[in-house]
Amino acid sequence: MYAYYRSTCFSTHIQHILRGDISNRDESDIVLVKGGSLEWLTVHQVTESNPNILQSQLEQSTFGIINDAKLLPMEYEEDDSNSSISGSIMEQDHEPAVEYQEMSYSKKTRNHSRIQGNDIIVALSEYGKLVFMTIIQDAMTRRFETLAEVYLDSPGLEYTKKGKKLAIDPCGRAIAIASFQDHFDILILDKTTSRIHFDPIIGRGSEFEEGIIWQMEFLHTESDSMDKILLVLVVYNDVERLCRLVLYSIDASDMKNVTIEKISRLPLEKNTPLPLLLIPLTFQTEAFLLVTEQNVSYLKADDLACGNVLYPTSQIPRKPRSLECPLFTAYAAMLNKYERHIYLGSSEGHLYRLGVDVWGEREVNIDWQPLDSTSPISQAMCVLGRMDVEEPRGFRSTDVLFCAGESADNQVLAMCTSTLPFRRDVVQNIVNRAPLTDYQVAKDFLGDQDAVITCSGQDLHGALSIVTHGIEASHIVQSSKYEWKGVSRVWHVTASVSMKEHVPCLVVSSLLDTRLLCTKDGHIKDITSLSNIEFNTETVYATSITINNYNLLLQVHVAGFSVIDVGSKEVLLDSSPLIGSDDRIEMATCWQVGDAVYVAFCMIRNNSFSLELVHIATHSTSSFSLSDKQIASEPLPYCPSCLECFSIGSKASLVVGTFQPSILIYTVESESLEQVQQVDLSLQEPGPFTVPYSAVVISSWLVCGLRQGSILCMPINFDQECIHLENQELQIFRVGQSAVDLVPCEDGIYALSGQLWKISCNVDENMHLDRVLVSNFDFINAFCLFDCGLPTLYGERIALIAEDKLHIFALSPDTQLSTRKIELKDTPRKIVYDKSLGYLIAITTRMENGDRKNFIRLVDLASGHILTDNQLLWTNTDYGRSDMVLSATEWSVQNKHKTYKYLCVGLGHPKEPFHSFRSGMSARVSKALMDRGTLLLFRLKNNNKFPLKRVWDQEKLPGGVFAICPHSAGLLFSAGSHLYLYRLDPVTGRLVQVAHKALQYLITSIHEEGGRICVTFHNDSVSFYEFDHSSKTYDFLKSDVVSRSIHHSLMLNNRLAVGVSQSGGMVALFDDPDDRSFERRLKCLFNFHYADIIVKPKLATLRTQTNVPSYILPWNQDAAAVKPIVGCTVSGGMIHVFRISEPLYQLLHALSNELVEFEPTKPLLGSTDNFRWFCKLSGAEQATIHGDLVELYLKLSPEEQLAVITDELGQIKMSIQSALTEFMTTDNTDEDPIDLLEDVLQSFENFK
Repeated sequence: MYAYYRSTCFSTHIQHILRGDISNRDESDIVLVKGGSLEWLTVHQVTESNPNILQSQLEQSTFGIINDAKLLPMEYEEDDSNSSISGSIMEQDHEPAVEYQEMSYSKKTRNHSRIQGNDIIVALSEYGKLVFMTIIQDAMTRRFETLAEVYLDSPGLEYTKKGKKLAIDPCGRAIAIASFQDHFDILILDKTTSRIHFDPIIGRGSEFEEGIIWQMEFLHTESDSMDKILLVLVVYNDVERLCRLVLYSIDASDMKNVTIEKISRLPLEKNTPLPLLLIPLTFQTEAFLLVTEQNVSYLKADDLACGNVLYPTSQIPRKPRSLECPLFTAYAAMLNKYERHIYLGSSEGHLYRLGVDVWGEREVNIDWQPLDSTSPISQAMCVLGRMDVEEPRGFRSTDVLFCAGESADNQVLAMCTSTLPFRRDVVQNIVNRAPLTDYQVAKDFLGDQDAVITCSGQDLHGALSIVTHGIEASHIVQSSKYEWKGVSRVWHVTASVSMKEHVPCLVVSSLLDTRLLCTKDGHIKDITSLSNIEFNTETVYATSITINNYNLLLQVHVAGFSVIDVGSKEVLLDSSPLIGSDDRIEMATCWQVGDAVYVAFCMIRNNSFSLELVHIATHSTSSFSLSDKQIASEPLPYCPSCLECFSIGSKASLVVGTFQPSILIYTVESESLEQVQQVDLSLQEPGPFTVPYSAVVISSWLVCGLRQGSILCMPINFDQECIHLENQELQIFRVGQSAVDLVPCEDGIYALSGQLWKISCNVDENMHLDRVLVSNFDFINAFCLFDCGLPTLYGERIALIAEDKLHIFALSPDTQLSTRKIELKDTPRKIVYDKSLGYLIAITTRMENGDRKNFIRLVDLASGHILTDNQLLWTNTDYGRSDMVLSATEWSVQNKHKTYKYLCVGLGHPKEPFHSFRSGMSARVSKALMDRGTLLLFRLKNNNKFPLKRVWDQEKLPGGVFAICPHSAGLLFSAGSHLYLYRLDPVTGRLVQVAHKALQYLITSIHEEGGRICVTFHNDSVSFYEFDHSSKTYDFLKSDVVSRSIHHSLMLNNRLAVGVSQSGGMVALFDDPDDRSFERRLKCLFNFHYADIIVKPKLATLRTQTNVPSYILPWNQDAAAVKPIVGCTVSGGMIHVFRISEPLYQLLHALSNELVEFEPTKPLLGSTDNFRWFCKLSGAEQATIHGDLVELYLKLSPEEQLAVITDELGQIKMSIQSALTEFMTTDNTDEDPIDLLEDVLQSFENFK
């Protein structure tokens, strides 16, 4: 068995925000450092058509943890400015590689692409290295790339290990690197370097400073000369219990005699508040602010040099009714270095604008300007720039801040500080799902698409995050009244009000009447009574026709049709081709050839069905004098169900769907109708119900929306002069329960069947379905594309009728993972979801007066409403204030042909004092401290109006209940290291013990499949057991021989389990039935390490699958669909793990070996050996492809892609060729190798 994993989305917790000109020599680049990944965003102008000021361009795995990161400003040699601006490494001349040995301070410049920006990303990695990175972008590729690396120390967690803190001189003259304690190094840089050979380090020095290094920053100096570089450190000596400010001066004017001199060690008072931030001032040279828990101090280098302790200090203002000062965690300096203001943000969400005015030498005024509070702010924030915001009284200037959220969403804020009162507006929210403590998969949440529901955030910002895949929709406007009942169809038309002015209009029809609405600048107006349309009848079809560049409205109603000039309110043509009173137009379509307009009708005439064609012509005497003439009529053999017109080649073709069911195709030539094909649909699934309701041509497919809620795709033979359908290789997809209405758009088709979907077709002619994530309406009656008079630079706009209202939405241009949050205002701990119940159960935690209180809530996922009041989770025994929710699951019990459902909740009661857990001690530590446990049972009912009824509690268990699992013989659960099996006595309604076994280690999870029980342990990996019904005992079967800290698992079948460990790894263990050895060990099928802790593994499909490649296999051979393993991570990310075929594994394994040695795709944070060390952090890697690595192949230019797989002679490398040949033979393909690799790697993206 072979696995392929990829990061579907990376961590959402931001550790650092870097702003500069990294990619294209302007300061619009934002780089987010997220520990195990880097994300590049760009700053854009906010407009009505593009509301997001920050847009993500790229996110890339670092295969390691970034300890610290900052930007290095650089100047470049003049000869580089005239060289090629190409970013490809293949077009650069490089020196031959020099053998590189990893020893202290050894440096290596990689053969990198040409540097495109002016600033360089500098990072400290967990490998003990200092790395320099940039962003490479061109028309085809975007990626982060490492320029150079410096070896500092071997990896490790010791306090004295180098490479934990980083400081960079504002003028780019030096870099300081510190360990947690005692040591720091200074690297002297050349201020100018080459864009094609980055090697700025020209000197180094090391210093010993006893104590814990809390902060370290370079100060701004009057000039950028090398003779005076100032470095300030905040050092706490844990022996003396004294905090000091230490100032160093570096003179590098003579590189042969560089001096690093300690100028002073200014002690702070022993009872001084804890220093939090050290802020160098850009507008005041050799000065900085020291922010502590209670005050802010202004100091200059001279104060430290002369030992002045009478420096200016300002007390931090307390908020009303608060006893404590805000705890500042981040600051943001202004972009204009002459502006004397700094923004401070706190972990409570308090924001201040700090003004620092300096007169002379000693006169300093620190002005506190409180701003509106926001979400809790973590350790990163920055100023993006200034923005003018339009208001009724004019424009106001605002500062735009980007704040990283602490257990809350990240926000872009517009701060109005020019006039009182100061205001704060949220410009953009960027989702943060961290910390993610639990999640569940909601199967078939959107059609056949699953959703992931997670516990996100904490305290007042705790929420449920519903993660789905689709097209995001932003609500623009909705009608205020419920006046749109019975609407069945809606059309978007463009009408002219003059020769130069055109307005978008909506034609809305019900069975009884029709309305016409027009829009201008986003404002909608009903002009039905002013336009002379037929308003007291049902409209069958409406569109715009263009005559002499003037747009007219064509309205087809049940009794005839008319052409209307909306601008002059004149009816230019009114015709009724019907004869009898029972005659009726059922459907219509229209097309134009120049100014000639042709309208086709399917109508009931004399109790029979006919297809008629009418020509609308203009008179030569007047452009707007119109006449109509019937030019063709054909009887229809069956009752029509839909009518559409398409132009293929030189002929117009009419496609008529019938209730027979069948499709009739007619061609229009020389003003005559000729039937050219009839396709019987009764032989297709679903048989006689394959009745077309709508039809659209996309690429080489005729897509039919069926009346029973499916989509039928039929291939078109383009060798004919008209549409000719091939009655083979048909595809059918289920999208809803009602008739499917199809509407074409620029890059696909929208399909409405109660809910809205988008169909797209790729270059390989494969169909993809994506849900349009509009609000959770029970049923959408009708929709159309509608630009509403606003620019459409950012996605499309749609108008729809739902819940008796008219709504207008703006759609995202791309399909993506979307997160919708339901606020709980408490910290969510566990969730249980059962679709049949109609609600979700959330167990939350709240701190009240120092007590931890647990609650149960019932939540409606569709509306996001809390259905019942908070239900307190209590126990009969008083365990103090330390009840902790450890597990929750649903249990179904069958009794007398009825099914009873119960909620089972496991609690733990730590024996340690409660204050040990107030700071959110990690589960890895708290598991060993659980002294007692409790199991609670609640009755679940479909009625969600009342609280859950508690029916049983099992207290004083010998340990925390970390795992609960339903079993065919009852209920399995753990209590510390004890494994219990209980059953529910139907007579007494009590739990009765069936079996008990004391095991050696703490049990973390239990799963059962096919009678086999998979038990995972905190210190002893995975073991398989089987319950003996006759002896009421557990029989040990097999176990893993490698000690792993497995905290959760998934049983794929009764012999295969997948576990996730506390170190971040995932392992698959198999009970081989052919293994008869006495060791009784589980066989490891695959194992890999990931840079984040995976909460638990689940099977899920977040996107509708239409064409699954043969090389992606199901985890179970008897599975009906291919579902990958999905794992959410603690920091808010998500990974997918696929099972792949052996030929594909061999091919991608060979490709990964080449990529890890190829300079542009080498690991960002270190060498190839560092990457291999990273892969072994969760045990020896086995049978796994790192998708995040091999998919870097897609980020290379065509020349670079070719260089990866070919040798110096231009031949395919032998390692690639042999694997490629075997794969192409197995997959029966003869594609070009580069195209083949691209198609394979892109196919995993379709699962999202």
